[in-house]
Amino acid sequence: MSSWRQRILDDRRGDLDAWLAAEDTTERTEDDVDSEQRANWLSAVREWDPESALPEELVIRLFGGEAGSGGLRFAVGNALLKPLQDGVTASSDEDVELELVGVSAGSTVLHVRPVAEGQTSTVDSQSDGGEGEETRPTSRVMNSLLDAVGTLEAEADVSEWTPMLSSLSRVVSALDKFDLSMQLRWLDGEGRVRSTSLTETGRGYLRELRKSHGEAFAPVRRSISGLVTELKLSGAAVIKPAASPAVTVKFEPGEISAVGWRLGEHVNLVVEERRRITRRGARPVIDLVYVQPEEFTPVEELEGVEIALRDSDNRGQGEAESG
Repeated sequence: MSSWRQRILDDRRGDLDAWLAAEDTTERTEDDVDSEQRANWLSAVREWDPESALPEELVIRLFGGEAGSGGLRFAVGNALLKPLQDGVTASSDEDVELELVGVSAGSTVLHVRPVAEGQTSTVDSQSDGGEGEETRPTSRVMNSLLDAVGTLEAEADVSEWTPMLSSLSRVVSALDKFDLSMQLRWLDGEGRVRSTSLTETGRGYLRELRKSHGEAFAPVRRSISGLVTELKLSGAAVIKPAASPAVTVKFEPGEISAVGWRLGEHVNLVVEERRRITRRGARPVIDLVYVQPEEFTPVEELEGVEIALRDSDNRGQGEAESG
């Protein structure tokens, strides 16, 4: 090192030490770095267009034998994507549907866009009460999905996520079948990035839960009849049977508008009971999910059976005359 450089370092040593001491030495994750970059970019763009927002995206990265080519076989897609949609549906009353918008290399990377019923813009209004990104249905639901997977990876209490376990179990079965591992990465409209993975740790924990709490993984179907007392845009209906308390029935995305029910209408339907795993000693919680209308065929004719309609007054008069 030349003498003049050494003199500058000696003269500025105190400033250098002070700068290094003020630096944050906390190790940053890839999500932290990407979140800061996206947030800075969005902040700069909003100087010119305050309504700007980043596109939301769920990135699903698959590793393993079936993912080496960077493509997606139909068999893998059918086995994996439907359970993911079912898990998203079961996680919330929000009507959020997943759309596959691209596949790229890097093992195999699936680019998925969540779309909520009635949510046509990625712009989040921050002028009404200062509500932020977490008020968006897509953000809430995607964060719930990552929270559930993270809970499995931590082998923690899954009682909050029981409605999703049956679907996640089918995801695990698909990963096992095709020898795959999966990473989920959620990029929201405000720039935040978070990731989680479903490794052998979480998959093994889910298999153990399936053995010890089989009732949560084997939904039961039953029939319900009653009056429609409430219809929710979020994808749920309240049904009041004649001789029992009202029940809330959840729907898959888009189905509640397809059934065409009206308030006060009497309906017959088949639902699926999904039991939640609860903490020890807690009462079980059961979610009801709409399956289909109940097929009801009135009996028009009973062959070989004589049917007689009697009037009670006439019957009494006939008995008196015969006596």
